[in-house]
Order: sequence, then C-alpha cells, then structure tokens
Amino acid sequence: MTIQLLEQHERTRLTWLHEPPNWSWTDEQELVIQAPAGADFFKDPGGTHMVHSAPYLYTAVDSTFELTTTVRVDMKHVYDSGCLMIMQDENNWAKLCFEYNGEYATIVSVVTTNGFSDDCNSERVDVAQPYLRITKREQVVSFYYSTDGIAWRLIRYFGMNGSLPATAGVVAQSPMGTGCEVCFHQLTLSVPPPDHRFE
Repeated sequence: MTIQLLEQHERTRLTWLHEPPNWSWTDEQELVIQAPAGADFFKDPGGTHMVHSAPYLYTAVDSTFELTTTVRVDMKHVYDSGCLMIMQDENNWAKLCFEYNGEYATIVSVVTTNGFSDDCNSERVDVAQPYLRITKREQVVSFYYSTDGIAWRLIRYFGMNGSLPATAGVVAQSPMGTGCEVCFHQLTLSVPPPDHRFE
C-alpha cells in the first residue's frame, strides 16, 4: 500500500511539532514551509549547539516503512535545508537533508543517539529538486537520495531501536540564517521491497 501524504484527503494523518508561523498547501499539492530564523535539530557532541526547534510535519510509522519526498530549498544562508526525519524522542532521531554548505547544495545526514548528533556531509547535488528517501526495516535504517527518482544512491546505513514507536516526516531549517523557504512536492509512505543487500 502506498499513501500520498500531501494529497488533500490524507493530510489529516500529519501533525506539526513546532508549527511555523507561515506555511501553506499549493494547488499542485505542494507543501511550502517558511523555516524560521535559527530553526534546527542538532545535539552538538561538544554541547555548544543543542537545538530542537525546527518545524517538523510528521506521521506515525510502523517499524518497517519507506518515506520518499522531493524537496526544493531557497538557499541563502549556510545550512539552510529541507529534510526527511525519523524520530523516536527528543534525544533519538535521524535526518537526511538537502542543504546549503555556503558554496553549493549537498546531501547531509545526522544520526542522533542518546542526545548526541553524528553529522556526515556527503555528496554535492547539481539538481534543484532532488529526491530523498528513508527506508526502515525493523532496527535497520537506510538513507538514500536520487537526482531523478530512478537511480538511488545509498548515503547512510545505521541501526535504530526497532521496538520503540517512531514518527517520520519533513523538516525545514535555517540554523544560521534569518529563515528560508522549503517546498516539498510529494511525500509518499509505503512498504519497502525486500532488502537483498548481503544475500
């Protein structure tokens, strides 16, 4: 079963954490979020930047699921980004971001466990609206991105407690800036195909 969460009849499944002052649905079923100044999710291991404030629109998910989106970001400030995120609680979550590094757009992943974030900067992105995907199979999570929605690149593969309830959804951030516009054109929740990675 595949659910298009941004379609009008499915939007009641979605709930805000830190609802932003300005956001809207377009006639094309696109979600537009104005990320507030300083909005972020990050738990610096050094303790200097402990923030849990960005707008997060989410739905409850099963222990096994796949969440896919396309995202466009009006990148003006360092770390302006649009993300997919899975969250169990304030200290255990992970996000996959289309983010501006001050020079160009990149893919960035952050895995936060027991209140400490592990940040990984990955690939440069040369398209304006890439695809992002989270796949979770019980306790195993994979992050992917694609330029065309056909060929997918694995960005991160890690473990997360499969017994705890979780939510998943989209995030808009502007950690170092005065805000930015983030647009999500689709948000699809489905059951992932079997994983034959090591077979």
